Amino acid sequence: MKNHIIRFSITIVLLCTSFLFNNKAAAQSTNKSSTAIKGIVKDKNDNPLPGVNVAFPQLSRGAYTDSEGRYHISDLPTGIYTLIFSFVGYESQKKEIVITKGETKIVSISLTETMLQSEAITVTGTPYASDPLTTPADVDVLTGDTKFAKQQTSLGSSLEELSGVSSISTGSQTGKPVIRGLSGSRVRVLDDGVAMDYQQYGVRHGPNVDPFTSERIEVVRGAASVQYGSDALGGAVNVISNSLPDAIDAQPFLQGQTLGEFSSNNDELAGGLHLDGATGRWGFTSTIIRRVSGNMTTPDVSSNSVSAPKFSGELDHTDYEQLNGSFGIGYQTKIGQLTAEYTRWQNNHNFLLPNGKGLGQNLENNSLQIEGNLQLGNNFILKPSFTYSTNLRQSNAGGANAQPRSELPDQGFAHLDILLKSYTAKTELEHPKVGPFSGTAGLEYKYQDQQTRGIEPLVPSAEIQNIAGFVFEKAKFGDLTLSVGARADVRSQTAAANSDLNLPDYSAGETTDVLEQSYFEFSGSLGGTYQITNTFAIAANVGRGFRAPNLFNLHVDGVHGGIAAYQVGNPHLDSEHSLNTDLSLRWRSSRVKAKASVYRNTINNYIFLVNTGQSAGPNNGGLPILETVQGDARLLGADANISAQVFSWLQLSGTFETVDGKNVDNNISQVDTLPLLPPTKLSGTVKFVQNEIGNFQNTFVSVGIKHSLSKEAAGRYEPFWQFGNTPFGVASTDAYTLFNATVGGEIALWSRPVSLQISAQNILDKSYRDFLNTYKGYTLSAGRNITFRIKVPFTIL
Repeated sequence: MKNHIIRFSITIVLLCTSFLFNNKAAAQSTNKSSTAIKGIVKDKNDNPLPGVNVAFPQLSRGAYTDSEGRYHISDLPTGIYTLIFSFVGYESQKKEIVITKGETKIVSISLTETMLQSEAITVTGTPYASDPLTTPADVDVLTGDTKFAKQQTSLGSSLEELSGVSSISTGSQTGKPVIRGLSGSRVRVLDDGVAMDYQQYGVRHGPNVDPFTSERIEVVRGAASVQYGSDALGGAVNVISNSLPDAIDAQPFLQGQTLGEFSSNNDELAGGLHLDGATGRWGFTSTIIRRVSGNMTTPDVSSNSVSAPKFSGELDHTDYEQLNGSFGIGYQTKIGQLTAEYTRWQNNHNFLLPNGKGLGQNLENNSLQIEGNLQLGNNFILKPSFTYSTNLRQSNAGGANAQPRSELPDQGFAHLDILLKSYTAKTELEHPKVGPFSGTAGLEYKYQDQQTRGIEPLVPSAEIQNIAGFVFEKAKFGDLTLSVGARADVRSQTAAANSDLNLPDYSAGETTDVLEQSYFEFSGSLGGTYQITNTFAIAANVGRGFRAPNLFNLHVDGVHGGIAAYQVGNPHLDSEHSLNTDLSLRWRSSRVKAKASVYRNTINNYIFLVNTGQSAGPNNGGLPILETVQGDARLLGADANISAQVFSWLQLSGTFETVDGKNVDNNISQVDTLPLLPPTKLSGTVKFVQNEIGNFQNTFVSVGIKHSLSKEAAGRYEPFWQFGNTPFGVASTDAYTLFNATVGGEIALWSRPVSLQISAQNILDKSYRDFLNTYKGYTLSAGRNITFRIKVPFTIL
């Protein structure tokens, strides 16, 4: 494996370097188009700022300022577009630019220093690239230095410091985002705006994403089905890959950065490489990261303690290895950019089971995405895309026969072996104003072929087809911004008969009719933002979303080794429908960023897994039986966050979130509370900053506190509820408080700013059980963890 990684890395570097040199002459002969924009970017003291990112997000075009603060972007289409100026340590600026054929526009600006970073643009949950302050949807963006500081191995843990976002964890390698109390098949994870499928119905099935391979991550709270269809009724997480550069107005270049990371709790070592470069109209970007982890460690608790878990200290069978990466290439034509990107993610890991054995699993995702951003003139932009992806889930047997990952087969099928192939064709047309509205209309077709292989058929083989049409529009009336969207989905799925899954269940009178389902669904949204001042806005949004029952909900019938249960589906389920309303107050200035939101989400036909109280096997002595049922649900909640630059050397920040979810269906009387809801949480951070200390620049020290209130389990609806009846486990959890700290800064080495960071989570090594930690039934959450992180930028050409 090690030699394979070295060969792969060297090959990428050599190919890219050769490509740039071979095309250097062509780049030097490129003629600059007369339709262009240029200018100078300076600070408030009139000093030029090199390295400022100047970009047209709608056009996928941009440039960096040179040593004199100058930039130049040519070959631009006519129309009105938003130009963004962004630079670390400075407040981003945006300007509406009118591009006229044959004209070179001159736009020069000055940027103001700020310690509070804020994104000027979001592309998720909006018809086109827009300002998050005035976008009716509630969106947060993680990018740049903030992403570097917060990103973890899993997607869920990378986002859980955002208000209203939590993570369902199983060790540090698995983290599922929870948005306002909804998760799994109710939160859509996207790869550059295209739905990603990873058997997300499982509580321990996390997104197959490494945050390092992306440029930015955008989170939408609330129904997002208008843009992203089924499974987005609770929100969406858009993982956006690194942008592809060009060198139309510059010399060829090849640059990158390396990442090194060590975590003390599980002895995880990570090493990553990011390269990008361009020559003339061609550009590329690539990433590769290798992660190797030992066993997770919890505080060591005496077995004589009344609340002692079954396992503590070093937890056997919690190790993993990952090899993840991406490679993208783009060409800037006269009418826009064409790109192709391949992404690979592989995780070979163990889960610790309640019996102390290790369950070995191998998970893989491969994706090839071909996209275009074609400017047709007069603000018409065509965005066609085609995505082919595969998701492979392999697992050894669970229970008494469980085996660790070392026993996974090198060839042939594993005990559980599911391969999902997905083909997605999508076309969007972004159009200029028609009356007061401008926005996007689109069509999407998706075909999926699932093959269930191996001895244990968790779900049947099946084919799924979905075709959708949507329109998403936005209008501005002075200080009022309105958005409206509508979408129609036609979905069909056909499962293969499987006697091991009792499909069809002839003894219950079922026929082959249960193998086929079809759905026609409508989604819609209506939102508005009123900007009271340049810094203060109020936003409201109403969205209708849906979720079609997945194959697991409909047809599971057997042991699910990963969660130690026997699960039974229901082929007669209806689609879930949600109506989400939210209201938020937003403030963004150079010294304060704040947002407070309240929301109400009603979901008809909410799908539950209920523990029947019975056990499978002879004499009722096997695993607990969980059956799929359906009823109506309601969620009420609030979340808020604030960051304030009190003095030039002091920042204060805090978050709050709470959600209450109820079963409101009179036909389901066993329990009132919904499962997998996060507890009420508060956090606060004090950050001391100093521009320069000795040889270090941009240094900081932050100390944080996180308090989680106690949380009662939802009775027999709560996954792992059975552990609440054991002497060593819990289903409900107590309140706890954790202390964290981080020290970071930059030091100039080889004339490059090298970023260094040391962080400590759970400094006091407190014993606690997080409610959304799926290990809570038989062990504790992770103990103290010290992480060392370094990022080294470099230039080859």
